[in-house]
Amino acid sequence: MASHLHARKKHVIEDDMPSEYPSPNSISDNPKSGKRQRRRRGEDRCAALAVAIFLILGFFLGYVLLHHQHRKVILHVMRNPWAHGTAVFRRRRQGFHHHFYSGPPRFVTVVMPSVVNPKGRGLRLDSIHKTWGPYARAIFVLHNQTEFPQGSHLTFSEEKEPSDTFSYPQTLLLPDMIGVDDGLPRLFYTIRAIHERVDPDFCFFVNDHTFVIPEHLCTYLDGLNAEDDLYAGHALRNGKEDVFNSGAAGYLLSRGTMKKLMQKWDEHADKCWVGPDASAWLQGNPGLVTAQCLESIGIHAIDTREHNKWHRFHAFPLTRVVAGKVDGWYNKKHEGMEAFRGFDKSYGELLKGEDCCSKETVSFHYVEYLECMALFATREALIRSPRMSDDQLKEFVLKTWPKERGDYGFYSMVLPKLNNDEEWTPLLAVLRKISIPTAPDTDCILM
Repeated sequence: MASHLHARKKHVIEDDMPSEYPSPNSISDNPKSGKRQRRRRGEDRCAALAVAIFLILGFFLGYVLLHHQHRKVILHVMRNPWAHGTAVFRRRRQGFHHHFYSGPPRFVTVVMPSVVNPKGRGLRLDSIHKTWGPYARAIFVLHNQTEFPQGSHLTFSEEKEPSDTFSYPQTLLLPDMIGVDDGLPRLFYTIRAIHERVDPDFCFFVNDHTFVIPEHLCTYLDGLNAEDDLYAGHALRNGKEDVFNSGAAGYLLSRGTMKKLMQKWDEHADKCWVGPDASAWLQGNPGLVTAQCLESIGIHAIDTREHNKWHRFHAFPLTRVVAGKVDGWYNKKHEGMEAFRGFDKSYGELLKGEDCCSKETVSFHYVEYLECMALFATREALIRSPRMSDDQLKEFVLKTWPKERGDYGFYSMVLPKLNNDEEWTPLLAVLRKISIPTAPDTDCILM
């Protein structure tokens, strides 16, 4: 009887419970109800995730809409999304992080006109445009737009800004008043224009005969402060008192150093300002005037060798520095450098063979357009296939590099003879050495 009443009481209690609150027993005993509950919990999680994603996207879009520079970045990517996507896989060592960095660029490479073979400038600029130029943020300094018509849509001058500030190479069109032989006014104008309108942390000044390895330049700049003084390149001795950086090998100026230069020019300071009546020799050597000005305000050229042994910046082509066949005047300008602060006696000895060059080599000079294309292609091949044998590498170089002596340029050298292993061995070793991928500061990265 008691058990019957107890059972009846339990039944009444369950019958009186609201239908939306099923008893534990009914849930466990009803498989369909359990599935329904699990489905509801899954839907709740999906809804929460959707809200979170919506909020994140909302904050991101708000950030973009509030920052004009980022809007321009996205428009730049969307003009050619396929190219920017594939760039990640083609050049994994560099990526495309610059598209999400809207401040001043870490560095630009300013390509001044070369005085050697000026008729070939168009071809050299085109080869730079197709090789290292986009990655080194090249800015071509032009007297006339016809020197590089491909870049007309990127030109900036006194009248207009470049249409796409995230695409390189760009072109800086000089005003008509600056002639081809006006080396000093051209340099003054270029530094001021780029500082005021591009505002990079660092400028690397080269000419159109220079081959640049951008990721190694990034590596060298890693950790340097743009407001600190910097005048860096391949230092040479100019007489008994002065040291300057070779314009052929290229030299770096920091933002802080460019500010000081412009201030001295505005003041027409002694050793810094040279008027329009300057001699033809000074006009043709604006880098020396710059070095004298910097020296007068306490900014000196420095030893940029890797571990005080291997040069990063080279005033001659790869084949000549490996063979050690550089001009006598060049050797002499390395002598006695230990007399200057920051240099030791080892600087006076130019090494050759595999020791000619740092693995972080930044530049070679006197590189004509065909050699520029060949050197770039060879490095790319080695980066993609670092395990290729010496025989395979040699075969690739022979197929890729210029064949005729006239295609090399006056100051360059042809490849070694086919069976000359004594010359081929160090050449192949240096090609491998300068093609080792590096991991530079991401602030530098482009494409």
